[in-house]
Amino acid sequence: MWVFLKERVRRVAKKAVVLFSGGLDSLLTLKILDKAGLDVLGVHFVTWFNTPKYTLPEDFADEVRIYGRFKIKHIDVSEEHRDLLIRPRYGYGSGMNPCLDCKILFFRKAKEFCEHTGAHFVASGEVAGQRPMTQRLNTLRLVEKESGLSGYLLRPLSAKLLPPTVPEQLRWVDRDSLYKISGRSRKPQMELAEKYGIDEYPSPAGGCLLTENQFQIRFNDLLRYTDEVSIDDLTVLRYGRHFRLAPNCKLVLGRCQQENEHLRRIRWGKLRLDPVNTPGPFGLMQWTGTRSLFRMALAISARYCDTPPNGSVVFHVRYDGQEREATYRGTASKLLCEEKILI
Repeated sequence: MWVFLKERVRRVAKKAVVLFSGGLDSLLTLKILDKAGLDVLGVHFVTWFNTPKYTLPEDFADEVRIYGRFKIKHIDVSEEHRDLLIRPRYGYGSGMNPCLDCKILFFRKAKEFCEHTGAHFVASGEVAGQRPMTQRLNTLRLVEKESGLSGYLLRPLSAKLLPPTVPEQLRWVDRDSLYKISGRSRKPQMELAEKYGIDEYPSPAGGCLLTENQFQIRFNDLLRYTDEVSIDDLTVLRYGRHFRLAPNCKLVLGRCQQENEHLRRIRWGKLRLDPVNTPGPFGLMQWTGTRSLFRMALAISARYCDTPPNGSVVFHVRYDGQEREATYRGTASKLLCEEKILI
């Protein structure tokens, strides 16, 4: 009976869902499985922290984009990721990076997408030993088990170093066509790229945002003063200069025109400050109405403006749906900025 079922499964058109990050490893995985005759569909899980700079998850969510000849489905998982970032089951890495929890979430969502699309298994471009927290042999097994993909998660670049998966056992994929790459060197992948005719691919990423010192400082400040963390609370951590004026008051100022324009898109803070008579930073502010904190925000914002001839900076202010103008006169305090800035 089992032999009959196995033979019947072999005749079904095989479809694989490939986790796609945009990097060389995931691109190679698409190529390897495509050459093996499978129907491959890439899926990219979008969050507030892994979108390209100056973009938001909503710019990608639920879109299908074409990368080369492959379809890549973008799915926003920011809400789920927010929860595990604040309370990770397996803890953090070198910074505020819950890498194991993050991997488990992505693979769990990939399993759901697999079931939704009728795909047979999931594949990823992970390389054994490439990353210390998530790609050791024991953690590879843990992620597979916790995501519900035991036996159905194929890692083509390191498959020959790992136990055979169901797709290999049922000969959906020929194990001899897979590889045994391990470690942190990129040379084997670059050689494979040449073999598969891939001449354009991004350089390896410099590291996850969640490991950066600046993010850790801002994130810890957010948790200290915020009871219910929103996606917008997290999104704004990526941009601008941040000033903690009081436990319930924070100011964020753009550092360049592009950052100013992007901050306008982020739905964070009830108050918005925009200098109108001189070039300067656009500002977002959490504020509960205390006048002294408003004046402090004007002083800090004026410090980063080009000083107009009369020494007064006029701001267009929008607060809770109402608009007005406010003028800051005097010499902006550098000391005040240094005392209140987070980083």
